[in-house]
Amino acid sequence: MNARATLLSALVAGLILGALYGWTVGPTIGVLHGTVDSAELVSVAAVLGVAHPSGEALWLPLARLALGVVPAAEPALRTNLLSVVLMALAGALVSVAACRWRPETPWWGAASTGLFFGLAPVVWAQATVTEVYALEAVLAALALVLGADASRGRHWRVFAFVLGLLVASHLTGLALAFPILVAALAGSRGPRGRETAWCAGLFLLPMAYSVAYLWLRADAAIAWGDTGSLRGLSDHFLGATYRDALERSPRMVASAVPETVRNALGQLPPPAWLLLIPGAFAVARTRGALALVLGVWFALLTVFISAYPVSGREDYLQGTTMALALFAGWGVVSAWDWATQRLRDRGARAALGLVAVGLFGLWAVWVGHDVSRRGDTTLVKEARAALAGVPEDGRVDTFDDRQTFPLWYVTTVLHEREDVTVVDVRQVAPRVGPRP
Repeated sequence: MNARATLLSALVAGLILGALYGWTVGPTIGVLHGTVDSAELVSVAAVLGVAHPSGEALWLPLARLALGVVPAAEPALRTNLLSVVLMALAGALVSVAACRWRPETPWWGAASTGLFFGLAPVVWAQATVTEVYALEAVLAALALVLGADASRGRHWRVFAFVLGLLVASHLTGLALAFPILVAALAGSRGPRGRETAWCAGLFLLPMAYSVAYLWLRADAAIAWGDTGSLRGLSDHFLGATYRDALERSPRMVASAVPETVRNALGQLPPPAWLLLIPGAFAVARTRGALALVLGVWFALLTVFISAYPVSGREDYLQGTTMALALFAGWGVVSAWDWATQRLRDRGARAALGLVAVGLFGLWAVWVGHDVSRRGDTTLVKEARAALAGVPEDGRVDTFDDRQTFPLWYVTTVLHEREDVTVVDVRQVAPRVGPRP
């Protein structure tokens, strides 16, 4: 596929996704997968503090920039729109990756790959609220694009840097970065000599930045943990506080795998399940290592998600969805080629195409209705109601995230009832209170 067709596929996917995300975006803070992290993240970004482990050192400056430049009255809407832009860009890059790894993919097949990814319920939900997952999706998709170039011996330094960004964004990035690196090395000899040192340094640079950020911002107005000490910094960056949430029993993890696989498949429209095997065979014929790598990518994330039951095993499904979307997109092309060989009549082909597009459209309508946060201001209303009953210069003791984070947002970002002190009695929230 030439560059113009690749650009067309990216534009089609990105613009459609951007429009749908923009229509369904939440107007303020909201709930995602049963958590209210959006309220925490906006509050932390407003003061360039330290978020919950692993600190989100890459995302926070981007969010702070969005808070300063996006022309929207509601601060959380500005960071919600950051999610919209990043996730739409991720969908566009998935389309580009489909073209780069299999140049014979037509533009519409590549665009469908990006749409399979972007219209997945989990992905769409993450695009309409303030969260860090959209940034990780962009970095994973960009790594896929650059991995195809690296497999041809090009852009290894940029590829290494993006892999470093992916790992620094969240440690689950390792489950994505390592397989992509293997796929790139399978197609080329990789960097040699001094180039290897450059690549290693660029890979480590984002992680060095993240550690430096956590250390320098340890005394910010909202700062989780004790990132001013070496032990606290290490524990925070590596997410040590979440180790107890991981299921360590192999039997329990294995028993959760079927549920995780069902959830992963549920991110695609049911007819697309039939396209996964043809898509896998299609790429295996020309890019055997890539087919294997995508399978390993899916398997690693499936095991991790099965071992991490927090948030209903939904937080990290975007990674498995990206792998499935690539197989489904390539499967669409294989299925169309098979069908057109048997349908000689152009009218029949057109009818088949319209039916496929119609089914895809119905899927988008159903998912959009299910995940839309349009007009949802529930959390802000609850926080304001709670503050209304607090006397002047009073104190509010909170016991869970749904109480704590929205109160932070209203008092520290919206600057309402700044006389009130919010204290999370669990002492799992920031060691420095929300008010300077």
